[in-house]
Amino acid sequence: MKLRSLIAKTKSKHILWLVFISVTWLNFNQERWLHKEVISNDVNQYYSYLPAFFYENDLSLSFLKDSLNVGLETRHYAPNATPEGHPVIKMSMGMALGYLPFFALAHAYATFFHYDVNGFSVPYHFAIQFSSLFYFLFGLYFLTKLLRYYFDEKIIALTLFLLSFGTNVFYYLSVRAGNVHTFDFFLVSAFLYTVVKWLLHQKTHMAVIGGTLLGLLTLTRPINLLFIVVVVLYDVKTPAQLWAKLKLCYGQKLQLILALVCFLIVVLPQLLYWQCVSGHFLFNSYVNEHFFFNHPHVLKGLFSFRNGWLIYTPIMVISLEGLFWLRKYAPAFLFVLPVFVGIYIYVIFSWWCWWYGGSFGQRALIDLYPILAIPFSAALSEIRSYSKTPRTVAYSILTTLVLLNLFQTMQAKYNIIHYDSMTRANYFRVFLTTSGKSDREKYLQHPNYARAQKGEDDN
Repeated sequence: MKLRSLIAKTKSKHILWLVFISVTWLNFNQERWLHKEVISNDVNQYYSYLPAFFYENDLSLSFLKDSLNVGLETRHYAPNATPEGHPVIKMSMGMALGYLPFFALAHAYATFFHYDVNGFSVPYHFAIQFSSLFYFLFGLYFLTKLLRYYFDEKIIALTLFLLSFGTNVFYYLSVRAGNVHTFDFFLVSAFLYTVVKWLLHQKTHMAVIGGTLLGLLTLTRPINLLFIVVVVLYDVKTPAQLWAKLKLCYGQKLQLILALVCFLIVVLPQLLYWQCVSGHFLFNSYVNEHFFFNHPHVLKGLFSFRNGWLIYTPIMVISLEGLFWLRKYAPAFLFVLPVFVGIYIYVIFSWWCWWYGGSFGQRALIDLYPILAIPFSAALSEIRSYSKTPRTVAYSILTTLVLLNLFQTMQAKYNIIHYDSMTRANYFRVFLTTSGKSDREKYLQHPNYARAQKGEDDN
């Protein structure tokens, strides 16, 4: 009875504190920054704008031509090359802007306490590690404000808890903190809230914020430009409602022009950077990496044992079930949500590397969690209306899935769950085990990256 009473009194702010305390405790226990493991792999690619600009004063990366800097290039920059042979940073610079406040704090700390002031000493790794938690908490804050339009506090608190501890986002708050996806979670949450508020009230400052956020979303991951679909189709269920939406937008054309200006101001530095290094304002800095829209891998992306979304984050089945309950709980999203999510998933899994390299589950879909939180909450609301026995069974399943996620996060940390080569056979061999198998190599299936990059089957 006391536990039930405690749960009944839990609010969204309590979940934020729980996430803060638990993730902070976990991060301090693993101390990734002391081993300089944070600024590596994809994080390097997003982050390298900052040391190149502030310490080398050279975004062209010409300083890497010095033979003494070969090790530096390999460890910290690893740029791609334009057709003319000029180095170019692979990722766009939105995430670098997200890192910037933490980079500045690390710079001040490193200067004062006599660490190497080069962007890669221990204080910088520490700052980037905790940037993920900072942005995720603010993402939960804006997600709470969005969900309050449709759901009560108990459902919101439960949704925040299950998303935080029952999905692979927990892995990217701790084991692989610093990656782009928690920053994107924050931007998407803030953008969705801003869009809904603007469509309800048409306030100029919300248009400015919305345009700026869409610019940051696009600058962080260009695929996020797809979120413009939400603006157009929100609260649209018939052609007449779509026409009314277009008339509303036309009536507020000055605000939309202002939003567009803000969007362009945000993305302009990237266009100028590409122009300087490649001679083109639009340039694919993911050299030789492409989408293959005629050969998507949607089923593999969802169900493959190689990082399949619903294999390693099965609790998100609840969000898909919740699509059927949108009419009852959040009718404004009845049409836009399945359309947008369908398009986004199709595009995500048309990328040549549909398993997204070294991952735990489908990290690329973490960016969708704020909008999927709406059908997720709808499903939870429906579960709450069940009679006692089926409701208890449902809550027991949810609890089990949270515990499974936390356990598999630990397995992924120690590479018991392999980052890109898992198979059905190996998954069940290591299921709920705490140590790897000495003969596991024969049960793994390593992807053929060269074939996949050409749009061919990866095995």
